[in-house]
Amino acid sequence: MDALPKNESPPKLILGTVQLGMPYGIANTSGQPDRATARAIVMAALDNGITHFDTAQAYGDSESVLGDTLNELGVSETVCVASKLSGTLDPTDTAGLREAIEASFSRLRVNRLGCMLLHQPAWLSFWDDGLGEVLRQYREEGRIGALGVSLNTVADAPAVLAHPEVAVLQAPCNAWDRRMVEQGLLEKARISGRLCCIRSLYLQGLLTMTPEAVAARLPAARDAAARWWELARTFGIPPKALALRYALTLDAPLVVGAESAEQVVETAHMAADLAPLTPQDIQTIASAMDPLLNETILEPWRWKPRSS
Repeated sequence: MDALPKNESPPKLILGTVQLGMPYGIANTSGQPDRATARAIVMAALDNGITHFDTAQAYGDSESVLGDTLNELGVSETVCVASKLSGTLDPTDTAGLREAIEASFSRLRVNRLGCMLLHQPAWLSFWDDGLGEVLRQYREEGRIGALGVSLNTVADAPAVLAHPEVAVLQAPCNAWDRRMVEQGLLEKARISGRLCCIRSLYLQGLLTMTPEAVAARLPAARDAAARWWELARTFGIPPKALALRYALTLDAPLVVGAESAEQVVETAHMAADLAPLTPQDIQTIASAMDPLLNETILEPWRWKPRSS
């Protein structure tokens, strides 16, 4: 997430902290963790070698919870934190943007961010209207290491990759939604020297849910979930492990959230122990899953709660 020196490797895992600030994820049944649980989650990450954290101004009180926790643990100056500008801001209001960025520093209790990302890729159209000037100044002052964009959908990638000052992308990609790879966008990011961090490797938890739970929460994905569980049985591993094995093939930093310390430990251990899928394995998944998938399933912003 930071503007990495050439001799420094990107992190393998980044702890996504949206869950620390709000109830999040289709598989979430426990709600927002309390402060004690949040502290345990962050401690588990640190204990397992995870020193990069991802948050956003729009993630409820995630910045405050993360900042307080890192400060209490005495590691604020030794970890790398990325945040995202809220889409509710005016991208042409330079004073408002500076105020929002300073507020993030204050909530996170740091003097520097590894990366600041746009939460709205469309904001790139305002880059020359003050937005770029503000972010560039913070970067030049050394208070923000790198500038980036969080993609809402794969369709955002070409415009983001065409922008000369975007050093970091955060993109959705998983075993069901392989478009970043299949459209050559992940490779294009690498060739152009961008760091592409992958999120949504479990599709907000959808790839870990039983078919029955999926049918209750997102009926459109019921058949896909049933097929996915059949595939996992064929591979002889749990669906979560199958999803992670696909993510490991991407050779990119993986942004993974958690609702408990146990989930952090499980993910860290699986990431260390599991082998990436083979190209033949991926083709097996594609042949089985693709006929049952569409954008309504693959893009969470399209999901509509089932009426009661």
